[in-house]
Amino acid sequence: MKKSLSASLLVSATVVAWCVLFAPNASVPAAAQQRGASQVATTPAGPIPHTPWDGKPDLTGAWGPASFGPGPNHDARSASPEERRKSNVALDALFQPWAKERSQRLKYLDDPRYHCGPYGFPKYINLPDYFLLQTVQAPKEMLVFTEYIYSGFRSITTDGSPHPSKIVPSFFGDSVGHWDGDTLVVDVTGFNGKIWLPGGPGPANPQPAGGGRGTNPGAEPEGGGWITSDALHETERWRLLDADTLEYQATIEDPKVMTGPWTTPKSLLKRAPAGVIIHEALCLEPEDLGHMQNILRKP
Repeated sequence: MKKSLSASLLVSATVVAWCVLFAPNASVPAAAQQRGASQVATTPAGPIPHTPWDGKPDLTGAWGPASFGPGPNHDARSASPEERRKSNVALDALFQPWAKERSQRLKYLDDPRYHCGPYGFPKYINLPDYFLLQTVQAPKEMLVFTEYIYSGFRSITTDGSPHPSKIVPSFFGDSVGHWDGDTLVVDVTGFNGKIWLPGGPGPANPQPAGGGRGTNPGAEPEGGGWITSDALHETERWRLLDADTLEYQATIEDPKVMTGPWTTPKSLLKRAPAGVIIHEALCLEPEDLGHMQNILRKP
């Protein structure tokens, strides 16, 4: 039976032992937005695991974002708020005038997540204090499952296979990877032009006071979002720094909206405790969008 975003994630928040609820006035239902991925208690990392079939680092696991500031998931190697701010400024400078103007006109509720569209990558990775992703590594491929918003998956080949001759455009695109030493390099193309990039041009249409997206310093600005086109091309790099820390970075090219490539800050993800899994989040647009509109109407 289908569950809406708010209902399904409220259940998740009550049954998962390490859930912590923050910001009751947050911009989406508190139980949905603040699942508390950054509150995972971790133990000292052991040696990097390797797969038995090819000896490559085994990226399998459930992962939540590390925080630059204090907290159980603190990691000083995480990108600082200032690094994220400078990165957003650099992205701003690369946007063509028409694309920047369009991005600035976007409203908070134009975000694809409020219209049953999933966060794409790298935006999903760059959401402080948000939800988990789960990776499952197998011979010749790695599967990536996202929890929020909304449940989705990616299949990444890892044997150097080329892209298919015909690609159906999608939110996640088509992913093919190869190993460069201990780093999985993933080439992604075939996007539908509907996802937003991390950050945004500023709070032209801010949400109500007290409703920031996440408690981690450097959380995304409110208001507009950086648009993309169907010419979007990404090169991702996934690497284990230790047994419990996954590093992610992406270089973005989109000649229809940008004048040159942009590289994200390095984002760190921490391994969730054993037994933690991602949970289902389905979209019922009238219910979920209506809920957000009601929140935004409140004084």
